[in-house]
Amino acid sequence: MLARLLRAEEPSLFSHAPWEDIPNAELPTPPLRDGLGQAHMQVSTRVPLAQAYFDQGLRLLHLGWGTEARRAFAEAARQDPRLAMAFWGLALTRGAGGRFAAERNEAIRQALALCEGATDLEQRHIVAASLLADKGPANGRQSFVREMEYLIELYPEDVEARLLLAGFLVDGYEPSGRPCPGQSYAQSLLRELVRTHPHHEGVHHAWVSALVDSSRPEGALASARQLVALAPQVGPALLGVGRLLQRLGLTGEAHEVLQRAVEADDAYLARETLPANAAPCAELAMRLLVTGCAEAGQYGEGQVWARRLRARVEGLGDGQAVVLSACVLSGLHLRFGFCRAAADIHGGLGEGATAAERGLLEGLRLYTRGLCALEVGKLFEAERVCGLLDALHTALTDERRAEGRILCPRDVARVLETASQELRGALEARRGDSARAEATLIRAFRLERRLRPVGPPAFSRPARETLARTRLRFGREDKALELALELVAERPGSGHARLLAAEARVGQGDFPEAARDFTHFLECWRQADAHLPELRRARSFVTGRGHALRLVGGTEAPY
Repeated sequence: MLARLLRAEEPSLFSHAPWEDIPNAELPTPPLRDGLGQAHMQVSTRVPLAQAYFDQGLRLLHLGWGTEARRAFAEAARQDPRLAMAFWGLALTRGAGGRFAAERNEAIRQALALCEGATDLEQRHIVAASLLADKGPANGRQSFVREMEYLIELYPEDVEARLLLAGFLVDGYEPSGRPCPGQSYAQSLLRELVRTHPHHEGVHHAWVSALVDSSRPEGALASARQLVALAPQVGPALLGVGRLLQRLGLTGEAHEVLQRAVEADDAYLARETLPANAAPCAELAMRLLVTGCAEAGQYGEGQVWARRLRARVEGLGDGQAVVLSACVLSGLHLRFGFCRAAADIHGGLGEGATAAERGLLEGLRLYTRGLCALEVGKLFEAERVCGLLDALHTALTDERRAEGRILCPRDVARVLETASQELRGALEARRGDSARAEATLIRAFRLERRLRPVGPPAFSRPARETLARTRLRFGREDKALELALELVAERPGSGHARLLAAEARVGQGDFPEAARDFTHFLECWRQADAHLPELRRARSFVTGRGHALRLVGGTEAPY
């Protein structure tokens, strides 16, 4: 999808991508592969291998695997140096930003120079891409869209043009849930393509990406399952499917697909003899597996995946990967309330570590130390930690912005600010200042929603859950229930959200509904680790053994 290649949409564990500094002409030749789908565009070449490699690049372009698409287009250009569309593909796969602007411009210049021997359809594709290469995805957006719309008007049967336009326009949703500009238009194009081209892997991948963050992700479930069959060896495609299944609460199915994504990437690395940072999505799939395990109460298996991720990055000399993998493991411990275990996570950074890497690791250390202080009632120490986090946040805000996949200090500053506000809100709640605690936690939640997707994920506890439990503590059960139900709607497979809703019902005295919510929680955690205290509490309530549920506010409700 063009949206993924031209706009950085996902946080990367690694600071550098494979072959990103290698010129197009020097890229290693990739093998022709099966299991990538069936997309095809007839281009002006008499060399069968050039056509085959171009089609492979096109399929990978649709599926968002930029590095491999670039290799395929480069090989198509080697097989037929006069194939203009091979250079078109090279221009599109060079990504966004100023770092590769010269390479993009050179590729599109070569494509334009070779246009004379191409068809009118190919020439129009190249002209449209030249608008992006000249002005960049942001400034060239309107011109590119208009040129592609005219192309589609002239060639309505060209599925690739409609899919490329839709893939460029898919832009997600704002924190409020409002679709970003172009999102609704993209969905209308894709909805028709799903109907008319049910066996096109790129169509299904784009449809899944368009709906995963919407209010109706279930509309892409059929496409997600179809995509697994159409592109079983493409990690990025499997990753998108896994994310959608998690969003729908289909935890077991998501777990299986994400495991397949990791296996597909590992097979690719072994076949190509490449280091771990060359895998397109294994590290992100493993992070989603940790998230899925946390939502399903599988603390032990979550630790296995988190530690496997840490082992994967050791020895690569990538400080960013070390820090982010430490955040994954620490965040898992925090999800289950094990603050001391989270505080024991350490990451070793070398002398060349960036300010962002050091700041994120120090922020994680401070935050977990603050939570441990709160746990034992050392409120003064927790207050001191909040001040240190604020100072660290301020220092990183003044650092220069980073580009590409390198961790940006300002993104880290936003994460630290969110963590500081969440910790401060919990501290104010401990001191009994309900109004100030609620205001601080609302601020933390708003900050959390505005974190950039390309930045590091927040390592602090979810601010909305902390806010809901604070409201329970101070007798505002109705408002706590509102937040809990929002969380359940967003993540129906999360046992933590279900448990929070059940506890809010108990606080209201609505025991029949609480029993129903506890039952839903037990269903979410049917394969959870047996030793977790949440399971015992829920089972005690459902079976009515005469125990009492102790709420956060200190009240008790008889079963």
